[in-house]
Amino acid sequence: MSGTASRELRDFPKPAPAVNPQRTICEITGEPALLSVVAHELRAPISALVAGSEILADRLESIDPEQLREMVSVIHRGTLWMQGLVENLLCASSINAGRFYLQRRWVQPQELIAEAQPVVAPMLSKKQQVLRVSSRGACCGVWADSRRMGQVLVNLISNASKFTPPGQPIDLILYGRPNYLRMTVADRGPGLVSGTASRLFEPFYRGAQAEHSSQEGMGLGLCIVKSIVESHGGRVGASNRRGGGARFWFELQLEPARRGPAEAWSTVQGGKR
Repeated sequence: MSGTASRELRDFPKPAPAVNPQRTICEITGEPALLSVVAHELRAPISALVAGSEILADRLESIDPEQLREMVSVIHRGTLWMQGLVENLLCASSINAGRFYLQRRWVQPQELIAEAQPVVAPMLSKKQQVLRVSSRGACCGVWADSRRMGQVLVNLISNASKFTPPGQPIDLILYGRPNYLRMTVADRGPGLVSGTASRLFEPFYRGAQAEHSSQEGMGLGLCIVKSIVESHGGRVGASNRRGGGARFWFELQLEPARRGPAEAWSTVQGGKR
């Protein structure tokens, strides 16, 4: 492992005390502002879908191919965004109700990324961003629910895309360690305000930058990340990135009986160069 990677691993915070994942999300059904928040978040994508579909219905035969592709792309991105919102709400509801179940199996890191890539590709393409995937050390598989952990990556990459300027890369780095796998998503945004890192995984907390910007989101994605990872016995964290931006990471313990090295690997997915 390189000296830089070793320093990065040393800089990560110490493990936090065990947390009951059912207590990391507020009681959604009792949140007074929930309906208002959800309605606000759905208004923009639904308006875009209605406008686009009305134009398609009225002018389909006269729309040139380039405009048609753009309109279909807008509809597709809006649908994927609403799908992500619904997935997060359903996940929060399941956790609060004590019905959050994992279907674990032996999963390689590549499978988790493949689970997330089709969902994040349209948003990356829209901003001409590239997801650069790399590894530090030999990365092993983990005993995990691939769909749930795919949702974790979708939420982290979506968050990074919001704050990364158009045309800039997003890094997904895998750190292979003897007892655990760490995956870090690093953006090129403004970074974290001092003292806010511990609050970023709280429900409905959007951070100082998001509160005063046009960035969409209801502040639930990172809370879902924390709950899913901790339900796997793992942990999460966030810090500022050297050179600017922020990095969000999670760790999953390796299944003791099935530990073993896998080839280190590197690739580029999503968006345009």
